[in-house]
Amino acid sequence: MRNLVSFSLVFILIFSAGGYIMGMSVPDAIQKMIDGGEFKAAQAALEKEAQKEGLTEKQKKSLLFEVERLNRIPYDFRLTEEDVLQRLQESIPDATMDDVTSWTKTGALESRLIEGKRLYFTRAVSNLFLLNKDASSRRKVKPKEDAIPISEEGEIKDLRIHAKNAIEARKKSKTPTVTPQRFKIEYTLSVKPGEVPEGKTIRCWLPYPKEVPTQTDIVLLDSFPGNPIIASNEKDQRTIYMERPAEKDKPTTFSIAFQYTAWAFVEPIDPAQIKPYDTKKEVYKDFTMERPPHIVFTPEIKKLAKEICGDEQNPYLKAKKIFAWVDANIPWSGAIEYSTVPNLSMRALTRRTGDCGMQGLLFITLCRYSGIPARWQSGWSLKPGGVNLHDWTQFYVEPYGWLYADPSNGLMKSDKEEIRWYNFGNFDRYRLIVNSNYGMELEPKKTHFRSETVDFQRGEVEWEGGNLYFDKWTYRMKVTPLGAK
Repeated sequence: MRNLVSFSLVFILIFSAGGYIMGMSVPDAIQKMIDGGEFKAAQAALEKEAQKEGLTEKQKKSLLFEVERLNRIPYDFRLTEEDVLQRLQESIPDATMDDVTSWTKTGALESRLIEGKRLYFTRAVSNLFLLNKDASSRRKVKPKEDAIPISEEGEIKDLRIHAKNAIEARKKSKTPTVTPQRFKIEYTLSVKPGEVPEGKTIRCWLPYPKEVPTQTDIVLLDSFPGNPIIASNEKDQRTIYMERPAEKDKPTTFSIAFQYTAWAFVEPIDPAQIKPYDTKKEVYKDFTMERPPHIVFTPEIKKLAKEICGDEQNPYLKAKKIFAWVDANIPWSGAIEYSTVPNLSMRALTRRTGDCGMQGLLFITLCRYSGIPARWQSGWSLKPGGVNLHDWTQFYVEPYGWLYADPSNGLMKSDKEEIRWYNFGNFDRYRLIVNSNYGMELEPKKTHFRSETVDFQRGEVEWEGGNLYFDKWTYRMKVTPLGAK
């Protein structure tokens, strides 16, 4: 637990990076409106800017996405000062408005000025207790915590037990994939009544598992409606696509059911065996480059990477140092929607906090600048009681190939080094892998802007009238472990 640095200036800097979403920066005068919370005026100016002659379609799209982004930000910032104080007093009965003001000034309570009104992130209070030592120490009412199970059957709640089991299994295996687990997934997305006119076609993309070494034997059991289009396994973000007419006065539902086998991955590494990269190989060239807007070698990234790695030349040990730094300095907290953030890795670095995707992208960016190939992977974590969206990473070293790193799960508390460092290099079996990259084209191609421009986990929905943002629909996933394979 630690106090955060002052965020007031930091937050402005993050958004003053401009709308570099698709390759074009927002004009300074309009960005000034956005920073000042004048969203409506900024939207009108952006729409006018997009009509200027001489712009490419990509530039027009970039400007129009900024209009859309300003529609989305208020969904995350809906609490008033009074709302925040009420939530604070549920845990700190003697909290006052002076506390709200103080924590707002330092940025510990995340807020934005929108149309002249100070509004707070919907998870600002819960994040405050995660990140601010003063607030945490004053907390009188704390959430209940589950006791850590001590039996081997408890590995589904305590990954240290799973790590122990997987490490032991690897000692008897010729391959790094061990302890297979079969899962059944039932996923449903429902468009709310009245969001689309009756009879109009709704297009829907749902998450579907990728066939990779740690995820095999995928079988589609059912879908509604039938005859879906399953994206090629070569697609970086794998989907299953369906469409059907909107129903009248009731939800329009899409559902799938599938089974697959998930494997743990354990690869004991001897740092002395690490070889230099062949910099002519595609794996090196493709995965050590910048990829704006979220993987950019800013001056801050360059300086930090050099400080972390120092004189170390071994790529594996450099990645290990970066992993440890992120674990120690970028604690997890709930995040605003990714599509509203100009640069996710820099947000994590500047605010000194972030969720799994932000932590992961910061790890990837630091690795790439340090000459270590690194890439994104994501989907869901399937731990019972903790089923949730989750992002992690992979990094590449010779002669071992691609290894896993989960900066969000980080170092585990254990006296045994191999368990403590399990999330660096290894991988647990409680995953649903959907993506091997981020921000890629869906199959079939989406016509309108995506709700999630980076990740793909919840799904995407649209109709001829436009994209259906997250407030227009609900989703539910049921996970059934079917036992070891």
